Amino acid sequence: MYYFFKIGFIPIAFFLVLSCRTTQPKDSQDIITVRLTREPDQLNPILSSTAVAATVQNLIFLSLMDYDPYTQRYIPVLAEKQSEIIKKGNNIGYKIKILNQAQWDDGSAVTARDVEFTLKATLNPFINSNGKRDVIAPIDSIELLKDPKELIFWTDDNYFLDEQSFTNNFIMQESKYDSAHLLNSLTWTELKNMSVKDTVSAHAKIAMTFASQFSDPKYGREQTSGNGPYQFDQWVTNQYIKLKRKQNWWGNTYKDSIVNFANYPDEIVYRIIPEEANAITALKEGLLDVIATDISPAMFNSLQEDSSIKSKINFITGPPIRYVYLAINTKSLLLDDKRTRQAVAHLLDLDQLKQNLFKGYAQRIIAPFQPAKSYYANDLKPITFNIAEAQNLLTESGWKDTNHDGIVDKPILNKIKDLKLRLFVTPGGLSQQVGIHLQEQARKAGIEIELITKPIQLILHQLQNHDFELAALSDSQYPGPDDPYGFWHSASYVIGGQNYTGFGSPLTDSIIDKIRHGESGATRDSLYHQLQSAIYDAQPAIFLFAPQNLIAVNKKWSAKAASVRPGYFVNDFRRK
Repeated sequence: MYYFFKIGFIPIAFFLVLSCRTTQPKDSQDIITVRLTREPDQLNPILSSTAVAATVQNLIFLSLMDYDPYTQRYIPVLAEKQSEIIKKGNNIGYKIKILNQAQWDDGSAVTARDVEFTLKATLNPFINSNGKRDVIAPIDSIELLKDPKELIFWTDDNYFLDEQSFTNNFIMQESKYDSAHLLNSLTWTELKNMSVKDTVSAHAKIAMTFASQFSDPKYGREQTSGNGPYQFDQWVTNQYIKLKRKQNWWGNTYKDSIVNFANYPDEIVYRIIPEEANAITALKEGLLDVIATDISPAMFNSLQEDSSIKSKINFITGPPIRYVYLAINTKSLLLDDKRTRQAVAHLLDLDQLKQNLFKGYAQRIIAPFQPAKSYYANDLKPITFNIAEAQNLLTESGWKDTNHDGIVDKPILNKIKDLKLRLFVTPGGLSQQVGIHLQEQARKAGIEIELITKPIQLILHQLQNHDFELAALSDSQYPGPDDPYGFWHSASYVIGGQNYTGFGSPLTDSIIDKIRHGESGATRDSLYHQLQSAIYDAQPAIFLFAPQNLIAVNKKWSAKAASVRPGYFVNDFRRK
């Protein structure tokens, strides 16, 4: 989940500091500066939990395979070719060979041992891997072959995204991050079956010792090192992160054919600039080259009309990489009738909001999938803005204004309850504007909406504990086939789980299970349609928009948008 962006004001002191620190010497022609709205939590790819961290990690680390950000094809990166599928009874193996040329910065070869180490570190129960452990848990074993570059992932769960789950992880160097080879002394099965409650067994003590060493902050900052096209150079807290292109790098052979290997700028400086107004000033003054993803549509339009900047800046629109929606707690006694939830959905004038908030740079949606997906249910009609229909639905579900105070009410657990709902929004920006709009329209139907502003981390805590009625959220989606299990399967409706809304039934659970374990093709597309129809009918969320990816780039750089988050790959930007 990611919060809506916010707009702030520019302090003069900030601009003076930025001017002094970003001015580059005249011969630094291939230094590109990119805005980050906030600081990454860290750069260790197993321990980090923020999307902004992944933006930087993309250029430091490589995975075995990845989605091409322009075509969305799943392609080999460190792997020599696509996985070779092996079947033995109920077991399926994914055989991978790593490129012979692949090396670490110290000149040693990238081997299958490094892959095994990375996944063992992720699997270690004493490592806070932020949900990444669950993704690789279906691996039953990792077989290292005679060739040190070859391995096989074995599993028996027949999950439709097994290959992507096992091969789309940033690979880390065992000798650097585990110089004592602690994890090599533990088998995959021992780690997989290990409990975090076990703190006394010999195996657990080894895993705990590794976890303590691996979690040292130095591995998330100054000692960050991978096999990607750029090396970490400098991180000044709350100011910038600097990466430098590797010289005589082994991956240069592939830089024109695989985006992950591209390294055209000599140096990439990520400037941490939370407030949009500050970033725009820096862009106008030539102190910033790229603003992407979090630029507001209103500002994007305004800049294009500004004669002082449109001659210097290219304005690029790309496909959506996220969608925004309002989550509804279907287990709340105020919202457990679907007609009440449908009534709330009728109180949003989304066509007006699309124009006012997104200036047309967005598409209305009716389901939790990107509209470009082949299985998106285009046949479902967007819910109309209709206050009278909302009032009818409220009446049908038992809501009436019995005390004539303007708020509808009904008996719940032998007490008269007003329909008063809390809506959690993040500070500033779109979520608050959507909230204010809903608040005004809901009042006309007899519903009182209280806006509660909190940082996204605190909002997610409320949702994970099922303590909310409504929440404004944004979700970035996987470029491949969607797995609806996390958000929409009833088994995920647990404390700390991602099924915030409480949606799910035996029927929809069975549909999701068939999507995850059935054959691809028309049958799976049909199952996606069935699930979307069920979600549409139950209305556990009000799906709003899939915003376009907006990028402003200095014209001295040739750039294009990507369909994979973060929506641009600055390593592929080329100096004109």
